[in-house]
Amino acid sequence: MQDETASNTSSRGMTRRSLLAAAGVSAIAGCSSIDSPTSGNDPTIRTVELPDVDAGSVPEPVVAPSVPVDVDPAYFVGRRDRINELLASLPIPLGPDDVPNGHVRDHLSDAADTATNGLDEARTARTDLVALQSLRDARGHARYAAAGWAVAERRLSVGPLRRAHRSVVADAQSFREDHEYVGRDPIKAALVHARIEEWLDRVTDADRPRIHDERELLTVAEWGETVESAQAYLDDAAHLDERFRESLSDDTETVADDLARAAEVLSADTRSRRSDLPPEPTAEKWGLTEEVVHELRRGLDRGPYSVADAHGPASAVVDLTDRLTRFRALERVQERIEAGEITSAENAGVVRDARTAAYDALDAALADSPNADLARTVLSDVSWRVSNADQELDRYRRRAEVSATNLDDIMEEYIITAAIARATPDACQQTANAFDAV
Repeated sequence: MQDETASNTSSRGMTRRSLLAAAGVSAIAGCSSIDSPTSGNDPTIRTVELPDVDAGSVPEPVVAPSVPVDVDPAYFVGRRDRINELLASLPIPLGPDDVPNGHVRDHLSDAADTATNGLDEARTARTDLVALQSLRDARGHARYAAAGWAVAERRLSVGPLRRAHRSVVADAQSFREDHEYVGRDPIKAALVHARIEEWLDRVTDADRPRIHDERELLTVAEWGETVESAQAYLDDAAHLDERFRESLSDDTETVADDLARAAEVLSADTRSRRSDLPPEPTAEKWGLTEEVVHELRRGLDRGPYSVADAHGPASAVVDLTDRLTRFRALERVQERIEAGEITSAENAGVVRDARTAAYDALDAALADSPNADLARTVLSDVSWRVSNADQELDRYRRRAEVSATNLDDIMEEYIITAAIARATPDACQQTANAFDAV
């Protein structure tokens, strides 16, 4: 369950601080690619001939992440009530009389607006997992605003928030120590427990807020967000665990040993494949094919290669499945390159075909994989690439024409997505075989 791109913010629960930073980087990257000058020898393509993409209708990501557990509707109500409670403590809209410092006031107002938007996003979320993520984010933003206002209103200090955070971390550590890996279907159990492992680690391993020497209010606001986000992750982990246990019979046994043994089987194969990787491209001037190979290899450098490197045995199974998918994708891409089947955007038709291939491959992977839930977990990460490429295509259509070379980044996203999607069914089957072998 690794982050596929820096744009993958909504599915990973970024804090307000990291979200603002990522938005700035994305904006700069987007502007530089669109406005970069074209070479005099570089052919151009009329943008009207490119796929007609409406950025507002592009799913983010194309394949929504999910978990094979139904969240109790009452739990969603409770999360929304908590956010509304926090927002109700604020005199919205905040004015100069409430918070004289305009910079600080803007931060609090933006956080409150983001929390409100998060409530709306949760109502229209495509899966329960996405809804939980939206509500976690909204809780953090709402607490940021509420804690900041509490400083202005009644001089709330950072001390109580730090103590509250230590308490939440201690609760998460206790939860982790007592957590039992129950389940009947080992792959379903891996997917559920992997989320629980990840969320508990989010509580215990999260960065602490920085200190704003000149603005105590912002320091307190960030600590408020940190406490609330940690509590939200812990709440969601506990609820997921409870709901999963309720779906099982009382005599269900632990699958911890099965998860660990299957992970070791998968780990052995990934380590072997890693040692057999061919060298990086060495061409002086890299084109599309070199960039595709480099990006796939770079993805293999991220994530675990053993249980010890993962959040836990369940996460190891899921993440190693992802690694094996990428190894297989790299092999296929290299075969296609040798066959001359990957070319730059010579014309708009090449871009259209690459985009169609990516979408078709995603659909086929979900339909053909032996376990659709496991496939969806792998595909939800990589399908961000298609979302990003579509957004970029939409921006290019504001111009009359575009350099063919400038479309290589978009082509890269579609090609990598298609390759990983096509490799997903075999990787999922390998994971199923690993459990059969233990």
